[in-house]
Amino acid sequence: MSYKRKRISGRIIFTAAVLLTLVILTVCTLIGQRDSAEDTSAAHTTTSVEETDLLEAMISRPAAEQLDAFLPDYTSAVILNTTLIKDLSLEVGSDASQLRMNWMSPSDEPGCVRWTDTVTGETTDFTADCEVSATVSGCYLNKATATGLEPGVTYRYQVGNDTAWSPVYSYQAPQQTDTLTFLVTSDAQIGQSDMEISELTADRWDRVLNRLTTYVPEANFIFHLGDQVADFGCEKHYRLFLDHLPLYRIALAPVVGNHDVANSYTTEEYGRPGNTYFYDHFNVPNRSEMGQSESDKDGNYYFIRNDVLFIVLNSLTASGGDEQEQYVKQIVNEHPDTRWRILAEHFPAYSGAQNSGSNVGEYLPRIAADYQIDLVLTGHDHVYSRSAFTNRDSDVLTDYNYAGGAVAINPVGPMYLTCGTSSGCLYHFPKAEEHIVYQGQVNSPMGIRIDVNEEELHIRSYLVDTWTMFDEYTIRKDDSAS
Repeated sequence: MSYKRKRISGRIIFTAAVLLTLVILTVCTLIGQRDSAEDTSAAHTTTSVEETDLLEAMISRPAAEQLDAFLPDYTSAVILNTTLIKDLSLEVGSDASQLRMNWMSPSDEPGCVRWTDTVTGETTDFTADCEVSATVSGCYLNKATATGLEPGVTYRYQVGNDTAWSPVYSYQAPQQTDTLTFLVTSDAQIGQSDMEISELTADRWDRVLNRLTTYVPEANFIFHLGDQVADFGCEKHYRLFLDHLPLYRIALAPVVGNHDVANSYTTEEYGRPGNTYFYDHFNVPNRSEMGQSESDKDGNYYFIRNDVLFIVLNSLTASGGDEQEQYVKQIVNEHPDTRWRILAEHFPAYSGAQNSGSNVGEYLPRIAADYQIDLVLTGHDHVYSRSAFTNRDSDVLTDYNYAGGAVAINPVGPMYLTCGTSSGCLYHFPKAEEHIVYQGQVNSPMGIRIDVNEEELHIRSYLVDTWTMFDEYTIRKDDSAS
């Protein structure tokens, strides 16, 4: 079935009906959880949001408001699929003055980003590197970087060349403030066909993106912590992940997930050859030759915003923990004076979900502790969890208050935060894990807002459908207390 966005009215009615059914089912589920102390204990190790509070929040919000807040935005601008340009994605640059772009074109001539400053009216063309796509038949892969962005300035842009151009879109460079705000999502996993048709998942992902960017307009970028698609070789899945207006207005920091790249197991499972599927769809900064998967060119990467160093590891790498440690050491040594260090990868070191796991727990705690990582962001579990601070040997540090809303001052080890699915594609059931101090599964798409300034790193995790805060925690650096 093709994904035809012009059939707006019928789709909206259908989507509204599906969502109303989901709301009713969710309320019924929550009532059942409330009435069963045993089930609640299994689903939540500790709770800062009681099930009754969540139930009241959902009931108090009028049904029409619930549905309107989720309606996909198909009309405020022209969707990319009206042109011959395909798979446009915006990625974070090395610093805030850059925006990287990636797209497919039918032309073998290099494309460009036509970039217009709406304040001065000046237009600049940024030429793309162009090569035949290794994964999308008949298309050419274009990668370009817009540079010299001024904080707070709105730019108009389109990508392509005289053979085909995208529509014109708008991008506002983030304001330069003392507090850096960014969003965290994970496991959209478009195409999880065992659960629902991919178009329904894509509609829900669209609504989540719209709500996140509407409620947090100051966000600089969005992390997506892996499993962008369900089938690494399915071009339709990638288009359903990327083809959303919010992603044309905010930069993405994508992470390699186990569904995103080919290896000896998945090539046999899906019957597709190994190739550069992830790399063909994203244009990340400072991409390394370390951390590459068996078939892709993805690698690790890093970027800096304000006084925060972000290190993104490919946990699907064909190499082991020693090489990953070498990479983290190199990047930290190159940027020793950044006040905060945040590491992101797909697999959690401490898994809070049944039937989930990898070998990263063998090396990630050592790396994160030895190189003074403050926060580790992960996905994969389809269950939300927050860990205690741990040392390099994975011992829990007990000298801190881990309750929701608490503040930890100058912790000596990293905290691990796992985001649940942000598309509702698949929900796993939590399992107890000795390092996890808070976890939960309420069958709602998850999103995380993180604010970082010189003194504090403030985490707020939300159930996106009701914009209910599910968890909150603050890490504070107090130089006077050292």
